[in-house]
Amino acid sequence: MAQAEWYILKAAEQAVRGPLSMDQLLSWAAEAKIGPLDKISNDNCENWVRAPMVPELQMDWLIDMPNNRLYGPTSISTIQELLAMGDIDEHVTVINCLDGSSGRLHEQPFYSASPQHIRSAETVLHGTQMPGDPLAAEAGSILRQRVQWLEKQVMELQRDLGLAEEYNASLKHQFIEATGRTPQ
Repeated sequence: MAQAEWYILKAAEQAVRGPLSMDQLLSWAAEAKIGPLDKISNDNCENWVRAPMVPELQMDWLIDMPNNRLYGPTSISTIQELLAMGDIDEHVTVINCLDGSSGRLHEQPFYSASPQHIRSAETVLHGTQMPGDPLAAEAGSILRQRVQWLEKQVMELQRDLGLAEEYNASLKHQFIEATGRTPQ
């Protein structure tokens, strides 16, 4: 039996991506590339469901954002990315949609295991901290971890850009074949 092919309709761009395997979809979810308004299809784009409705994506969390609006449902990866970007802090309330529990982000088991929680007021170098300062050494180690994580993200984005360029070239070729002219 062949594996199902999945498609994703990105809400922000109204663009369909795919076909994708479930592994690719899970990878995108883990990289915070699937939002709560994106739609997913596994029947050749005939029927669409919102991404949080696909249990495998584990988009099971709501975030009580600082502007008093709820964001989600979303994944732990997206929560970690929002934390790393500074859009939320460890004091926001998160709600587990599966069991209805809620609590501060820093109280969640995944928070301490997350490399993204390192970007906080305690880890930023301030003023003229002296070399050899234990806090500065720890912050340097944390910054190196963050740089490694960002470098990995850049490589993945470069790969995605390459795929998009290939897709664009394929569409251009199809257009030329269909119309006999080069697209403007």
